[in-house]
Amino acid sequence: MANDVTRRWRYRMGVALLTTLGSYSMSLHAMPLEATTETLPLTINTEEYPPFNYSDGQGRITGSATLLLRDALRQADIEAYFRLLPWARAYTEARLRDNHCVYSTTRTQEREALFQWVGPLVVNEWAAFSLAERELSIASLSELHAWRVGSFREDAVGDYVASSGINVLLAPSERENIARLKAGLLDVIVTGKATGEFMAQEQDIALAHLFTFYRAPLYLACHPSVSEALLARLQTQLDALNVQKESQ
Repeated sequence: MANDVTRRWRYRMGVALLTTLGSYSMSLHAMPLEATTETLPLTINTEEYPPFNYSDGQGRITGSATLLLRDALRQADIEAYFRLLPWARAYTEARLRDNHCVYSTTRTQEREALFQWVGPLVVNEWAAFSLAERELSIASLSELHAWRVGSFREDAVGDYVASSGINVLLAPSERENIARLKAGLLDVIVTGKATGEFMAQEQDIALAHLFTFYRAPLYLACHPSVSEALLARLQTQLDALNVQKESQ
């Protein structure tokens, strides 16, 4: 008799447990995807691209675009984890991995559908530089065909110049380009004007600004999996900060 009571008790407990687990599983499936992804912290990749984003030498990622983005994230109450990587890896991970973003990114036609966009963060002037001691006289992109021109992988500036039919030699990073220029392996580098000037001063190299050929706003580019509502909240805070900055 006792065994029958025990078996009936175990059977009822088993049914109750299965019912509870089934209800819990159904509630998870019924939960909107956005409600789960929006609570995850963003992984935000960037590169060494001063003065917009770079390491301050003590392991902290800083720069004008970084500080603005951090302020907007804080005011939007969005948790984010920043990583400093080589540009090609930073860009590729944001393109392929859920909940990843990358900045400071040029918003081109080829990239438009690959990401969700927040910005602009800053405006980047694209320019050509040479060593000042070379005293080169070059005034336009069309005159670069006869020279060794350097850029770096997955960079919109180099891609734009290459689309003009100019052979562009690609380095792993922007700082590598400066070193190649100094070593005489390049005649000209194409990069952001502020970036070229910053790195030249950092490495005590005298550069000559040859010409500026484009102005490009830079953005935060996020994987399509990132919550649209979250990014809209971030855009609202960023717009408010930009208005505040312009009024100062």
